[in-house]
Parts: sequence; C-alpha cells; structure tokens
Amino acid sequence: MIAPSAIIKGRTERGEFNAPLQQTTEMLKIIGVQYRINPAAGDEPADFALFFQSYPYEFAPEDLVHLRHNNPFTPFFYVLGVCCEGMLRTAQPLDSPFYCYAHEWSGRETEQIRRFLTDQPSLFSLPQTAENDEIALWRDKNSRFNNTVAGSLLPSLILTHFGPFGNDSAMNLLIADEQRELGFAPEFCRRLPSAICPFPILADADDSPPEKILESIQRLRRQFADNDFAVYIDSPRINEKNDYTRAGVTRILPKIR
Repeated sequence: MIAPSAIIKGRTERGEFNAPLQQTTEMLKIIGVQYRINPAAGDEPADFALFFQSYPYEFAPEDLVHLRHNNPFTPFFYVLGVCCEGMLRTAQPLDSPFYCYAHEWSGRETEQIRRFLTDQPSLFSLPQTAENDEIALWRDKNSRFNNTVAGSLLPSLILTHFGPFGNDSAMNLLIADEQRELGFAPEFCRRLPSAICPFPILADADDSPPEKILESIQRLRRQFADNDFAVYIDSPRINEKNDYTRAGVTRILPKIR
C-alpha cells in the first residue's frame, strides 16, 4: 500500500500562516504522511494539497489547471491571508469549495485533514461540487458537547428567530438534519427556555444587519454564559467575526463561500 502524500504551496514564511503551517506539518509527521513545500512543477502528485494564499490571483490559473490535471481527485484546501478579505465577492472564485481564513484556523481544520488522510469521513470527503450549506454544516460537526446523557439523546436548540428578521426555514431544516445525523435530538425554539440548559445552540443570522446580530449575540450570551453557540452568517467580514467572537459566539460559520 502506497503511503499518502501532501503538498503545501504558497508563501509559508508569512507570519499570519505560522499557526496553520506548524499544526499541519506536525500532524502530518505524526501520522506518517510525506509532504513537500512548494515542489517543482512536474513533481506534484499528492493526495492532499494545502494552499497558503497571501493575495488574490497569487496562484496562476494555468498552474492550478496543470495541478488539477495531475491530481483530479485531490482536495485543494486554501488558507487565505488578510489581503484576501472580500476576494470571493469581487474576484474570480477559488477552484475549490474548501477554504478558511488564516485567522479562523483552529484544531478543527487540522483534524479534518488528519481524518481525510487516514481514510475517515471528513469535510474533504465531500465532492468538489459541494454547495455552501453543505460546507457550513460539515464545519459544525465537532461540537464540544457529548451527544448522549445517561443513554438518552441530548437535545440541541435551533433558534428559528435570531436578530430582527425571520430566518431561512430551509437552512433551519438542513441544520436539524445534520444534528440528527450527529446523534442529537434537535428542537426548534422561537423563544429560549428560561432555565439554564447545557445544550448546544445554533442560529441562522440570515440577512440581519451586523449591529443587530451583535446585539442578539450579547443578549443570548448573558442568558446562557456557558453554552456552545454557533451562528451561521451569510458572509461576515473579518472585523465582524472578531466582534461576534468577543461577544461570545463559539463558532461563526459562513453560508456564502
């Protein structure tokens, strides 16, 4: 059996990429995956490709086409630098649905790569044609709550109203389906219970204005100080994500990718 391999491309010396690069390479060494950083053209076959993109159009389209031709089934995962903020709204879209910003990197991304390279279900098991909502739901798989209590399913609360506007009912149903797959018993909740509960809370912010989302997060966090709290937002900017995190969100999951 041929051992899996990985390639890493980009300006890996940039400070903003220190944590993702270090965590990834350490994990690859632990699981015995050979990796190459910025390999020469023609020496690029790999089972996984990680790109550290510092600015829009850093990687020439013809180079990516060549790389894809040599690796038709290889996941391309992009870690985007701060100069790429807004790129997905104004520039040519990435050739892969899998990406995150460098400041969003956490152990969850490293774990997903590890799972893929050890033949376990992962984010990168999704097809290259995966849609926005599919990606967002996969990113919420690793809840820090156990899904069983004394042999019973643990409920998860899905807010059907968050912020000033009504939410996307289709998105709420997708979230509920994913929670059931994970072993939770999702409950739709228009009004939060008055009693303290240990359940994870999920909410779709829909198209609410940023200041209203922030206000709702702060109000909810005051009531439930210790709950796992994930919010799906259409396309939050970096400064908005920072504000939401400081207000108490556990995870911010972009719906538009």
